[in-house]
Amino acid sequence: MTSRLSRRSLLAATGASALLLPLLHQSRGFGAAPVFPKRVIFVVTGNGTIENSFWPTGGTGADLKLAAISSPLEAHKQKLIFPKGIDLRVWAENNPFGGNGDAHHCWGSVLTATTPATGDPPHDPGGPGLALASSQSIDQYIGQQLNKQKALPFPVLNVRAWGRDGSGYASLSWTGSKAPFSAESDPRKLFDSLFSGITMSAPDPALVRLRKKRQSVLDYVGASLDRQSKRLGTEDRQKIQLHLDAVRNIERQLEGGTVTSACKPPVLAATDFKAMENFPALIESEMDQIVMAMSCGLTRVSTLALGDGEDYNIFFPWLGIPHQGIEFPERHHHDISHRPGTDNTDKINCERWYISMVAKLMDKLAAVPEGDGTMLDNTLVFYMNSLNSGFSHTVLKVPVIIGAGANINIRTGGRVMELKNEAHNTLLAAVANAVDVPMDSWGDARFKGVLNLS
Repeated sequence: MTSRLSRRSLLAATGASALLLPLLHQSRGFGAAPVFPKRVIFVVTGNGTIENSFWPTGGTGADLKLAAISSPLEAHKQKLIFPKGIDLRVWAENNPFGGNGDAHHCWGSVLTATTPATGDPPHDPGGPGLALASSQSIDQYIGQQLNKQKALPFPVLNVRAWGRDGSGYASLSWTGSKAPFSAESDPRKLFDSLFSGITMSAPDPALVRLRKKRQSVLDYVGASLDRQSKRLGTEDRQKIQLHLDAVRNIERQLEGGTVTSACKPPVLAATDFKAMENFPALIESEMDQIVMAMSCGLTRVSTLALGDGEDYNIFFPWLGIPHQGIEFPERHHHDISHRPGTDNTDKINCERWYISMVAKLMDKLAAVPEGDGTMLDNTLVFYMNSLNSGFSHTVLKVPVIIGAGANINIRTGGRVMELKNEAHNTLLAAVANAVDVPMDSWGDARFKGVLNLS
């Protein structure tokens, strides 16, 4: 006759404490798979795009066909959403500049989603003054809310690749009306602020001994449970298996393994980051530091401005684009946005390069293990170009890409969302909700609601 052991007898037989008894009534509890923090990175460029070379076509998933500009994201296609029809209505409707105004100056509205304030001096003689933000930006709000859960050294990490700071054509992050949150553009200064206090010393011997002691207990309990499970019925075997899995999760955490990422500051190359030809290396260095700062638990929210809203000082020698300008004396990003070249070639090439930087950021996140997945599984990457067209200054149907991993609260799968006149306020609210910062609207009260990304 087969003997059926009681749960208490089982624990006694394994030598386990009665403290483990509640585990038999739970599918997950002590030792459950670790829950990693959700993170968000806002990446913004300016000067618009070429529409028919940006938006994907075809179906969804494997059938989605990325266009020339978005093609660098092919490897991450299944993790993308392209919300098509997002408008910066807070700029287009009743802004101080009238109509679209000079929308190169709309950066103060990009993450605040409010009508800009005016600053000093004016952009044009007799004009209303430079555009400034009139409220807090959503990165700051998300950072504050997440910091209530766990205080981090950098509630928001604000980074820019060259560009300027302090105005509505240069600043993404704002603590309040006309109050820009300064962004760091020097990779070496960024490194010092993030990692100067981190030392890679040997672990405390006492902690090593404690970890080994706990490991030996788990080894014994796991082996005993495994032996006794063979004497149980199907239902109890399944419950034991759940707890064996839980024990193994604890073991992986004690070992270090792939459950927690080691905090290893990136190595800074001996690069002249002020040289234009090294601009790609500058951006990569900044992205490396953002990713590692998140992996080290220094921050969960970051903005990355790949220039500013005008980009008079960004050129593209690595793309073979000549220095001689067409509308302006020099062929900088602003000149290209107004005069995109024969068959739009120069504009397509430089915008594809910017998207390749977004793809590299996703690559870097995907290269850091977290549990059974990677950092990308727990991170939302938000990309937006502040304009649709640099020449006409339109802010309707701006280029937007959402990249997100498996544990973010949205449905990706490689798809285009066909929208119409959707205020970007609702998209920003959806991003906040996706990283567990609940809200039912963001920014200007005229544009309420949350875009459904599920």
